Amino acid sequence: MKKILVTGGAGYIGSHTVKELIKENFDVVVVDSLEAGHKEAVDPKAKLEVVSLADKEKVKMIFEKYQPEAVIDFAAYLAVGESMENPKKYFQNNVVNFINLLDVMKEVGCRYLVKSSTAAVYGNPTKKADIPWRESFTKKYKPKKSALLQGVWDGKKVVGEEFLQKFIGHYEHFYQISPELKITAEEISKLRIPLSIYGLSKLLDEIFQRKYDRLYGLRSIALRYFNVCGADPEGLIGEDKPTPTTLMILAIYQILGKIPELKIFGRDYPTPDGTGIRDYIHPSDLAIGHISALEFLYSKDISETFNLGTGKGSSVLEVITAVEKASGKKVKILDCPRRSGDATISVADPGKANKILNWQAKYNLNDMAATAWKWHSENPKGFSK
Repeated sequence: MKKILVTGGAGYIGSHTVKELIKENFDVVVVDSLEAGHKEAVDPKAKLEVVSLADKEKVKMIFEKYQPEAVIDFAAYLAVGESMENPKKYFQNNVVNFINLLDVMKEVGCRYLVKSSTAAVYGNPTKKADIPWRESFTKKYKPKKSALLQGVWDGKKVVGEEFLQKFIGHYEHFYQISPELKITAEEISKLRIPLSIYGLSKLLDEIFQRKYDRLYGLRSIALRYFNVCGADPEGLIGEDKPTPTTLMILAIYQILGKIPELKIFGRDYPTPDGTGIRDYIHPSDLAIGHISALEFLYSKDISETFNLGTGKGSSVLEVITAVEKASGKKVKILDCPRRSGDATISVADPGKANKILNWQAKYNLNDMAATAWKWHSENPKGFSK
C-alpha cells in the first residue's frame, strides 16, 4: 500500500482527493493547519496532523514519522482579490511555505510531488488562437512588461512592472543566502504573464518545481486546473469557506438567503449571452486527475505540467441556470459593471492530460450544480453542525 502525504487535505479539493485516494487503497497522511480546512472533511481512514508548512521542523518530523513515498500539495491561499491587497501574505504562504516543503522532501529523500497549480498562471490571451489554453503558452510567451493589475504594496498602490519588481525584490531579499534559488531573467519574463499575485505565486512555485528537479532529482507534476465547483456525489463533503468567491456557490448562497443578490459583473462581453465564459470542473474529476498524475510519476519518473479542465466553456448565465434547475428556485441577480482584468473567455485544452494521463472529466455543469446544491442545502452551515 503506497503511503501519500497530502498537504491542505482538509480543504475543499484536498478532501475530495483524500477520499478518492482512500477508495483506491492508498495509505494517506493529511497535513493541514486547519486555518481554512475542516477536520470533519478528512476521511476517517486518513491520519490527520495539524501543522502549518511554516513550521519546517515539525513538517520534517512528520515526514520522518510516516515516511511517505509521494506528496500531493494543496496548501495555498487562493483568493485573487486578497492577493492583490495583501501580497506579502501570499508570498509567505504560497511561496516560502512551498519552498519549506520542497526542502524537507529533499532532506528526507521523498522524490515525488503532485502540485496544485491554476489557470491563473495564463493571464490574458494575446490573440484569439491562445484559447483554449495550452500548457506551452507559458513557455512561448515572454512579455517585456508585467500584466499585473493594480494592487497594494506597503500601503501604496502599485501596478504592472512596478508591482512585479516589488515582489521579486522582496523574494530576493528573503533568499539572498540561497544562490541556487535565484530567479533568472528568463524566469522573470514568465512571471510577467499573470494578472494577479495569486497567479504569479503559483507560476513561481512551478519554477521552483523545475529547479528542484534539475538540482536534486525531485520529480513533480503541476496540475493547472480551471474553475472548480460541485461536491462529493455521495453528499459527504463540499466547499465550506468563510468568504466564498466562486460563482456557483454564490448563486446557491443567494437561494439560501446568505447574500441578498448575486452580482453579475458585465453583460456586454462579445459572447452569445453577453457574460464571461469559463471552464468549470468537478472536484471529484480533479481528485482522479491527481491520482493519474501520481501513477504517471511512478511509471515515467519525469516532471510534467498538465491542464485539468473539461475543455468546454460555460457562461455566467448558464451556471446560474444550472443552479436554478438543481434547486428548483430562482436566483436573484444584480447587474454590475465589468471588473478590471476579467477575461472574456478562459477554457482549457485538456488534450495533453487526456492523451498522456488517460484522464478525462466525466461530470458536466448540471452534475456540478446538482451535487453542490445537495451538499449546501443539506449542510447550510457547512461543517459546523
